[in-house]
Amino acid sequence: MADSISLVHLNIELNQHFERIFPFFEKVNPDVLCVQELREEDIPLFEKNIGVKCLYVPMAHQVYRGFSETFGVGIFSKLPVLSTGVKNYYGNAEKVPDYINPDQNTVSRVLVYCDVVKNDSIFRIGTTHFTWTFGGVPDDLQRRDLKGFLLALEEAGEIVFTGDFNAPRGGEIFGELAKRFKDNVPQKYTTSIDVEFHKNPNIRNLMVDGIFSTKGYSVEGVEMICGLSDHCALVAKVSKV
Repeated sequence: MADSISLVHLNIELNQHFERIFPFFEKVNPDVLCVQELREEDIPLFEKNIGVKCLYVPMAHQVYRGFSETFGVGIFSKLPVLSTGVKNYYGNAEKVPDYINPDQNTVSRVLVYCDVVKNDSIFRIGTTHFTWTFGGVPDDLQRRDLKGFLLALEEAGEIVFTGDFNAPRGGEIFGELAKRFKDNVPQKYTTSIDVEFHKNPNIRNLMVDGIFSTKGYSVEGVEMICGLSDHCALVAKVSKV
């Protein structure tokens, strides 16, 4: 039987849901955890609770609720990490910008990934937080960043990648990804927005989170778990083909 690993993806919405997400992470205990909207200031707390070091890439600084903070994307692996990769597809990796809400030109965009090993199998797992638009309607900034993102993915090679793509399934941007990579989230799931916690309760039926894969991987048993953050989590088993 081929080796497989467990994978969890979640946009954690900064520091607003620790009382729910940490018990969830402990219960599911994934081999690899991919998160978005991770504050740099909270990394020590995550590393203490999860028990492993974080592969973290900042995307922007911001002042939120009167406090200065830095946020980005992170990967936690309980498996040995052989190598890591970071590909900025918008912005300068050497200078983290100051976010001016809602200007998406003031946020860097990055694909971060790592190669983890289980027995004799190596798995490349990545994550991103793609460009936001109002109501999930595609715009020229998303189209610009999609070009860079696709190039980054081409350079990354065989990979399983998760993300809050800020682009709903059935739309232009998500559709371009689905043309090139396998969309592994079952069609029965029609939204990954958790309206119980999302700041805009009128947003519904937007399937904006996903797990995509290249031909070298099989992603099975994908489940969506809500009640954790303003987005729902995705849980999956990843195998080599």
